[in-house]
Amino acid sequence: MIEKYQRLFQLDVYHSYFQKSICRCLEFNADSATEQLMKRFRFLIRRQINGIGLYVNASQPLKELLAYIEQATGQDAFCFEMRTNNPDFNFFTELPSNWVGQLLYDSSNTTVDNQNVQLNQQLSGNPGTNCLGKATLRFADILKFNKDEGSVSFDIKLMARATQWQYFIINRNTLQLYNLAISGKETINFEGPENVVMETGQNALLFSSGSKLIPLSEVPVYKFDLINRPASTDNRPVQPQIIIKGLPTPIPEWIGKVTGNAAEQLSSPMYVYL
Repeated sequence: MIEKYQRLFQLDVYHSYFQKSICRCLEFNADSATEQLMKRFRFLIRRQINGIGLYVNASQPLKELLAYIEQATGQDAFCFEMRTNNPDFNFFTELPSNWVGQLLYDSSNTTVDNQNVQLNQQLSGNPGTNCLGKATLRFADILKFNKDEGSVSFDIKLMARATQWQYFIINRNTLQLYNLAISGKETINFEGPENVVMETGQNALLFSSGSKLIPLSEVPVYKFDLINRPASTDNRPVQPQIIIKGLPTPIPEWIGKVTGNAAEQLSSPMYVYL
């Protein structure tokens, strides 16, 4: 039945935390006013893995249809409430650390690039009672970007949170470690090791990415090894020894704060026991 319907617009969400940026953790539902409008004028939502499409079965031109709806109802936009099925969304999404509120998107505030219409993000200080945010798509903007009488596509783009990666190396077996380092194919130099005492009272060696903030990702992108570089003998280079191949990657909900920095930075602490 969907083939008989005309698509008014497509709304897609992209998030750099996910593989290929396909955001699978957000869903959109019509608010009460839009739901009533959809029932009255027989609109249909087609749900996809990273967004929705809105369809209508109408023989008249889109401009005339939307003008009639606005005249008959007083409504000039479709409004959708955003919800997430992932409790870690606020941890792995680039948002202010102490922010509590809603994500607002409005088709009157967009950036157009290569015919892609991106909805710009606004942060509301008012937390939603039952939703993460709202997307408002106005009739005038649907017509504005729908110049060829086809259907317009709106995009929402979210970025993964970037943190200072911290590796705490705890040597419980008193291994003889001469010159520990963290290596990887990526051009990221880790600072350290620094002798620290953790809150548990345990001694540890701390490696950190310092001022280099690394984005979190659902599927590991950055891979590092813990290596030991014994002292050379007879001026002959000694091949580094791999202590741990494939160090752990951050867990989104394990977020800390970097102390001693003028600018607030978030960290991803990871604990490695030898």
